[in-house]
Amino acid sequence: MEDAEIKKKLAMDHQMLMVLEHFQLAKLDYAKNVKIYTSIPQENVEIYIERLYSMELLEKYSGSSVKRTQAKLKKTNEVHKHHTYYELTNKGHYILKDMTEKEYIKYLQVECLKLLVLKRLRKENREKCAKLYDMGLMDKNYEPTSMGLAVVDLARRRQIKIL
Repeated sequence: MEDAEIKKKLAMDHQMLMVLEHFQLAKLDYAKNVKIYTSIPQENVEIYIERLYSMELLEKYSGSSVKRTQAKLKKTNEVHKHHTYYELTNKGHYILKDMTEKEYIKYLQVECLKLLVLKRLRKENREKCAKLYDMGLMDKNYEPTSMGLAVVDLARRRQIKIL
């Protein structure tokens, strides 16, 4: 799968991006622990991990024990593996580094940018807001997130006519 296609999938599904970002923070982890830290349902976390693994953004950890220096969120110094642990690949690091507002703006139309700016339009267009929510640009209260505001700011700097 090409990098551009992977970035589009990550931009369109914020929860999958959250799982990938968790591995950047944790360095090494397993599905149940990802669920605890991200508040994403366990079944979804497992699906996302499998997708990220198939995209070669994650790889299985092969060691027999896990030390705290490897897994940053571990509470004990060393444990024997009882789960399948995953870690971020180099490709995963580079893809995450590129996930900025410049990547998100590629997939948004002017109507969606207007929804991020104008509150009155959000109430009339709930289905378009659902797309922005899935992308992580709008929260559950239909307010722009920090990434949503960064996308609007970039659109204004690029002089895209929103209003």
